Amino acid sequence: MINEGDGAEVCPTFGTNIMWCRTDSWNFLSFAIGMLAEAYAFGVASVATGWVSMPRSLLSLLLAWAPIWLIIGIAIAGPLSDRLGRKRMFYITMALYAAGGVGLSFSDGYVGILACLAVMLLASGGEMNTVLVASHELMPPQHRGKATMAVVNFVSIGGLLLAIAAFSSSYAASAVQRHVVGGFAVGIIALLVFVRGKTPESLRWLYRVGRASAVNEANTFYPGQAAARIAVIEEELSRTNLATLSWRNKLGQRGIGLKLLCSIMMSFSNAAGYGMITYVVGPYFFKNLTDQILLAAGLAAVLSGVICLAGDVLSRRKTLLAGYFACAAISLMILLTRSWWQLDAFRFLGLVFVLNIFINVTYITEDTFKSEIWPTAVRGSMTAVVRFTSIGFYVVTIFATQALTIEAYLAFNLAVWLAGLAAALLWLVYGVETGSGATLCVASGETALSG
Repeated sequence: MINEGDGAEVCPTFGTNIMWCRTDSWNFLSFAIGMLAEAYAFGVASVATGWVSMPRSLLSLLLAWAPIWLIIGIAIAGPLSDRLGRKRMFYITMALYAAGGVGLSFSDGYVGILACLAVMLLASGGEMNTVLVASHELMPPQHRGKATMAVVNFVSIGGLLLAIAAFSSSYAASAVQRHVVGGFAVGIIALLVFVRGKTPESLRWLYRVGRASAVNEANTFYPGQAAARIAVIEEELSRTNLATLSWRNKLGQRGIGLKLLCSIMMSFSNAAGYGMITYVVGPYFFKNLTDQILLAAGLAAVLSGVICLAGDVLSRRKTLLAGYFACAAISLMILLTRSWWQLDAFRFLGLVFVLNIFINVTYITEDTFKSEIWPTAVRGSMTAVVRFTSIGFYVVTIFATQALTIEAYLAFNLAVWLAGLAAALLWLVYGVETGSGATLCVASGETALSG
């Protein structure tokens, strides 16, 4: 039997009376640091291009190394998190992070650096995928949108932290920078291990295993709110009997193609558009500006994260459309004004800064979107499908653009953003609204399955 606790209240309408509690704060911190760690590990590959001398073909391999191992981690972690649980998956990723971070600090050859980065990035793929899933499932209903968007914004803080670590040691020997970057990674993981000890398993995932398991977890981590937390899940699931449906039906037969097409196109556009300007353009064309580009992008992203505060109010569809439009427009401006900004590196950095303001708005909205549109039973797996496919296409762009001139490269980047804009427009016309206070069961289509 659920322990009501003092002042507990069974919420009658999708958790609107559930108050933010200490466990929610630990969950948020856990997810935020996890996102920070993912971004930090992903960006290390770009910084590492300056640690060893290599031909252009191997430079492309190192830049592609991050997304390649990221998607391997995603492919493994998505189904595993649905089978083993979100919290168990976190313990696996933390162990891999620790091993890779320590190894990176002491690796001085190309092979050693690649091996340690592979371990860290394997963890990153699993970590981010699981965070996106668990955040929607554990955050209080009335705070779900802004909390998840704020969690995603810590990717920007992770990038900024890496930029600070790299830039602060950029004028020292490469071994010093390697030790600094690796040391920061170990510190992040140590903090993550501490925080994760205070967080629960996803109650929604546990409820699928058995109601008693979910009740026990709720009583342990949400004293005084256990009944209300379980009641929200039961109220939502009472609108459809997911237990009797096939795996295919759990995905939602209506609109499955639209969900996959739009989410993959928007995810690819953001991953490739951001990566080409932030991680790849420096090593390819402006090697001396690589650390400065990372710093400018990180600062812009952190500042634009204020949009998270409106995460439960804003229309997800309209924000996505506006974000992709702005990114395409600024990318066009960068292409057309090349003769102006090539005269002064600070002009280019200024344009990168402005572009990354809108990239981040688009990114935190799109990352929130692509994990909320799937039912709980397959949320980990389907989020992984979208991320694996979109980042996989980004890997292809790294090799496809290595021989391009700067003009052709920027034109390709513009085309990438236009693809995202087309998908956002398609979702605006035919997709459902997952923002503006929509509940998770509505955003995922679980309610719609009941007819």
